[in-house]
Amino acid sequence: MRISVKTGGLLGRHLPKGSSANRAQLDIDDDLGPLDVLRLLGMPEDQPYLIMLNGQVVPTAERPATKLAEDDELGLFPPLKGG
Repeated sequence: MRISVKTGGLLGRHLPKGSSANRAQLDIDDDLGPLDVLRLLGMPEDQPYLIMLNGQVVPTAERPATKLAEDDELGLFPPLKGG
């Protein structure tokens, strides 16, 4: 199935070659979730990412059970900082 992935900051370096503006289209297997995509892209798994699915934040506790579907838009962002 095909999904769209958008990353923030320096995370764009993990997207496939040919990606631009921190965006990519990925063909992935069915039954994968956001954490599987992190692994596929080679992103460090020990980082506290902000993960969004179709514009909605995916809470940390729900990430293991969340599954992606055709045409989903997955956002992977570094932790927010500021004050």
